[in-house]
Amino acid sequence: MPLLTPEDFEPWVGRRVRVSTVPQAVEVTLERIERRPALAPGLDFREPFSLFFDAPAGVYLLDATYEFDCGKGGPHAIHITQLVPSATLRHYQAVFN
Repeated sequence: MPLLTPEDFEPWVGRRVRVSTVPQAVEVTLERIERRPALAPGLDFREPFSLFFDAPAGVYLLDATYEFDCGKGGPHAIHITQLVPSATLRHYQAVFN
């Protein structure tokens, strides 16, 4: 199974992504990709990066792994964590080291 890279998600920035949840799927928007420097040059398998998703306030996801349908090669099992919500949106982050 190939490791996901930031390039796999670049076409989806600004687009809605379907997340498999019960009892029905929800959609979140991939707002941005944040690239980070390598932790140990020459030892990393891939460039570390994070994905940041926004969702309406009514879409509440737990810190867990969900299937995200981002198209190319998907769906992908992605673990997300909640960030501090704003007045109208919930924010989530997925970290890839």
